[in-house]
Amino acid sequence: MYNKILVAVDGSENSLRAVREAGRLAEGNPEAEIILITIVPPIDSTFAYSTWFTPQEVQSQEKKVIDALLARAEEIIKEAEEIAKEVASGTVRSVVQVGDPAQALVAYADKEKCDVIVMGKRGRGVIRELLLGSVSNKVIHLAPCPVLLVH
Repeated sequence: MYNKILVAVDGSENSLRAVREAGRLAEGNPEAEIILITIVPPIDSTFAYSTWFTPQEVQSQEKKVIDALLARAEEIIKEAEEIAKEVASGTVRSVVQVGDPAQALVAYADKEKCDVIVMGKRGRGVIRELLLGSVSNKVIHLAPCPVLLVH
């Protein structure tokens, strides 16, 4: 039924359950493709521009933080890939992007013409979720395709 399944992964147990569920959705369909996506939120360093730090110092620190975030994203993707390859009969590929998680996920699903988005109901950002709103809630309202939330 689903040929292109986009799975949002953030390293949480719910997102790993979403990977397993995507494998079940792809079961028996050798044409199915599972796309794992991890989205690194952008860094807002406007607070750091003051008389305390030079722009070069801020830029140097930003690069270190971004590099650390991207390295963690690669670890998250690798763990999800291992699970996906165990449960999927079709192809598995992965992508890491930087941006607002909900907007980037929806834009990627639209660009790639995904048939369904699978994601955990709650990820790692519980405090962030309370302050900024649920990523899954935003995706449900903006997605160009069905969204399956996994508990």
